[in-house]
Amino acid sequence: MVNTGMQQQWKDAYPGLFGKLVSYSMLALGRTVEQGSYSALYAATSSEVEEKGWQGYYLNDVASPGKETSQANDKFLGVALWELSHRLIRQIVGEDAMVDWNA
Repeated sequence: MVNTGMQQQWKDAYPGLFGKLVSYSMLALGRTVEQGSYSALYAATSSEVEEKGWQGYYLNDVASPGKETSQANDKFLGVALWELSHRLIRQIVGEDAMVDWNA
């Protein structure tokens, strides 16, 4: 967990004591934004990632491959997210906003 503004959404999603407890717990146990950026910076700059074949891996910490959630591996959710993204982009930006990268 990284202490960003997203952690404040718990209070909005679950009004009352539960939302406040979850939000404050996340903030107390989470990492600073700087600490949270370390694994992404490592992935983008370390030669070790390529040497160990970790391209596309999820890194929990620096040099520590993690495990995706079952939702992250759900192909049906992935397709649904892709289609929703396309619909929203077309709706907000316009029908001609999507460029076929394969063309």
